[in-house]
Amino acid sequence: MKRFSYIISATFLGAILFAAPGCIDFTYDNIEPMADSTALVANTTIAELKAMYPGVLYQLDENTFYQRDSIIIEGVVTSDDKEGNFYKSIFIQDSTGAIELKLNKTTLYNDYKRGQKLVVYCNGLYLGDYGGQIQLGSIYSNNGNWEISGLEGDPIIEQHVFKRGNQIVEVTPLTMTPTQLALSNIGRLVKFENVQISDTISPITGEIYTYADNVNKVTVNHKLVSCNQTFNSDIVLRTSGYARFAGNTIPTKNGSLVGILTYYKGTYQVLMRDTNDIDFSNNRCQQ
Repeated sequence: MKRFSYIISATFLGAILFAAPGCIDFTYDNIEPMADSTALVANTTIAELKAMYPGVLYQLDENTFYQRDSIIIEGVVTSDDKEGNFYKSIFIQDSTGAIELKLNKTTLYNDYKRGQKLVVYCNGLYLGDYGGQIQLGSIYSNNGNWEISGLEGDPIIEQHVFKRGNQIVEVTPLTMTPTQLALSNIGRLVKFENVQISDTISPITGEIYTYADNVNKVTVNHKLVSCNQTFNSDIVLRTSGYARFAGNTIPTKNGSLVGILTYYKGTYQVLMRDTNDIDFSNNRCQQ
């Protein structure tokens, strides 16, 4: 009888839930970062780590630094892949610099929130680069050529990437000036002020451009121009064709832009995390 009553109760409860969906609150809070998952303490800054990169794939080990058996860095997560503009990687930064950490999995935002502190045990990992941007990860063979890639699978990731603390740290973007636009700041969360997109309307269709090509899933670069500063390199707003906002029209006015500063073969790129990173509400300036 007792078992039968449990079945009746569950059935009755299910009927109530389905009969009155308007009474159910399906909202939920974002998952908070978990408590410390390691006792490891950083002994290397991100700037020190990147300075060891010789320009070719390089495996980190107990001989990388003099009298330093382990290589441990700590940084704060500044990116996420929730809106699809980042893919299988996260960016972390400390007070000295930033680096892209490649992890071969998606929906990383479920595990690594913006502002979460991470500790990375780097022994056995590789430094590599893509177009001049240094990356930290593993390697794979591409038709016999070894290239940088993401750590494969949770068991491997959990041997190298650990959460530090259960508090979110707010990261203030670095406001960019011509002197700040440097290789040392690649990977940082940055902010450009008083800028606008150079070309906003297609001369062929007369329509406002979109951030990217969401139909054909093609990444698009839009050149940025500053109204009050002269930068010595081209700067583009880069958006993946897989980003959720790829099909949105770009703002045609002037304002501020926040994002991760990346780099590819001489061109500095800004990757937005979502459309909250852009605030173009001022009138355009003369170019």
